[in-house]
Amino acid sequence: MKTTKYILMAVAALPFLTACENYFDEHQMDNGNYRPSDVRTSMTYLLTDDDVAAIGKQCTWKGKDTVPSVYEAKALSLCSETDSLPYTAWKRIAADKAFNDDAGADIYVPMFMAQKFPYLDAGTICNVTYPLYEGKSARQEPFRYASAYTLTEDDYRAIWGGRGAAYLTADKESGISAALKADFPLAAEGKIIVLTYDFMNVQPDTIYPPLPYECHVGELIESEEKTEHQLTGIVGKINNLLQTFYLADGADTIIVYKWNDEHKGALKNHGVKEGDCITIQGKLTFNSDGIPQIIDAKYVSHTSSPSAAPKRLTQAETPTPKTVIYQLQAGEWVVYQNEQLTAAVVLPQYVYDQLGVTAIDNPAVIIGKYLRETYQYPLAKQIYLVAYVSKSGITADEWTFDGSDFVMNTGFVYDVMSFVLNPESWVANISTYYTTPFVGDGPADFTMQAVALDGLSYIWRYQASYGMTASAYVSGANHPVEGWLVSPKIRLKKSEKPQLTFYHAVRYGNPVNNLEWLKVRVTDNYTGDVTTTTWEHLQFTDSIPDGSNWVFRNAGRFDLSKYNGETVVIAFEYNTTIGEVPSAPTWEIQDLLVAEEEEVTAFIEAGNQKRNIID
Repeated sequence: MKTTKYILMAVAALPFLTACENYFDEHQMDNGNYRPSDVRTSMTYLLTDDDVAAIGKQCTWKGKDTVPSVYEAKALSLCSETDSLPYTAWKRIAADKAFNDDAGADIYVPMFMAQKFPYLDAGTICNVTYPLYEGKSARQEPFRYASAYTLTEDDYRAIWGGRGAAYLTADKESGISAALKADFPLAAEGKIIVLTYDFMNVQPDTIYPPLPYECHVGELIESEEKTEHQLTGIVGKINNLLQTFYLADGADTIIVYKWNDEHKGALKNHGVKEGDCITIQGKLTFNSDGIPQIIDAKYVSHTSSPSAAPKRLTQAETPTPKTVIYQLQAGEWVVYQNEQLTAAVVLPQYVYDQLGVTAIDNPAVIIGKYLRETYQYPLAKQIYLVAYVSKSGITADEWTFDGSDFVMNTGFVYDVMSFVLNPESWVANISTYYTTPFVGDGPADFTMQAVALDGLSYIWRYQASYGMTASAYVSGANHPVEGWLVSPKIRLKKSEKPQLTFYHAVRYGNPVNNLEWLKVRVTDNYTGDVTTTTWEHLQFTDSIPDGSNWVFRNAGRFDLSKYNGETVVIAFEYNTTIGEVPSAPTWEIQDLLVAEEEEVTAFIEAGNQKRNIID
């Protein structure tokens, strides 16, 4: 059956066949039903939003009643008493404005093609481009249940072990895992937390007292907290008899009234004098007159240099918020990472502040701009995950750098599928990824780029009788030129053993140079410019024509299986700038196919039969 299909395609590609039909003669013979055959072998069609909406339409009017549309009827016919997935998947087409894995284009586009093109004839082949929702990557799935959390004062105290500040330093970030484990004891494996905490890489005892219980004198008095605190300040007038003194911190003072028994004589024994900076530890209390004081005081340290006295934090020394993604893995909270990602980051708060919003509702624009400003020298195909606050809560999306800009991975792509009109109906050829005869049908959607012209106007051109042709021989002279013929994107999303094949003729040149000058290339990272794209050279598996005649022969099979799941671009490079040009060849290409191995086999058999080639 497949061989027959390709024979039909090949025959239909010959322009002289349809020229034999004569509309006038047929009508003179009273054949009033006659119409010229309309077989198109390089037809393309892009499904519009209206087309997709029509396919997803639930019902049609029939008189005053509604009946299921042909598409709804098809979806219902695929259901069983226990499985309604085909119908619910079909309904998603209208909601998503795209097909999906459970309601594919291969099921519903044939009916659309029959309605859209009722007069095309068997043998017609059409490459249909359509929207497909593949879903977001598995990397984004855990973020559906992510939570936002900010470290509390108790978290800081626990991380510092009772001596520290309300922020973390680099050496204390390792304590976050234990703190989160205590805060979220019932968290499920894989849980994501977008964690915010204050950070400053300056040890707190160089800025202000190190205990998390610490505070300034005025703050302590106002809080009336009678738990143990650590205070640092300037020693005021000392009563040596009672070993008491006033502790001053700016405009605030407090009396240190009673010493812990183990620290009696601390002032004398440590040589503390008025004006020194001292750090003590003790409990707040109030006497009968309501005067605040420190009792059970313990000596910690002091210095005689007033300049060394701890000071209030200046603006430059203020801790800054830091937000990091954590995930529970094997029972431990670790910083989220994925080897497939170049970076996994949280959108900084300043972005929200600049916009005056608390949630991002247009991430493609806002986060795209942030990525361009933050990563100025990305490499193509690098993937960046950005977590941010949306109207629905914590959200994570991915962006891929395509060589020129960051593109948001929305889960929606445009796919291409080949459909063939058999005598009975349209059918999807899901094992054919791209095909064009060139001959009689134009250059399809291939593009041409000239890199070196040496005074010529073009290198590649389309000729209806021969297909795509390239030559550097003009007006009796051979020229050193470089020109490329580049295919559209070809998706190999579900491929297994994809191969490229085509027919070509080579005239002139010589076998040795022609192998250097005529090359087949492939890439999964096309930048839009052949000179900035990294290409793989696909070696000819069979010998190429020796240049002695114009006979078209099959170029052999080019294995593309290493690109399974990728989107590729095929290119033909004509380059006579390599070495001298004693005789520039002419290269003609037609009947190109990218398909699974068995399809390629049938294609070559049909092509050889059309050309009377016997191997």
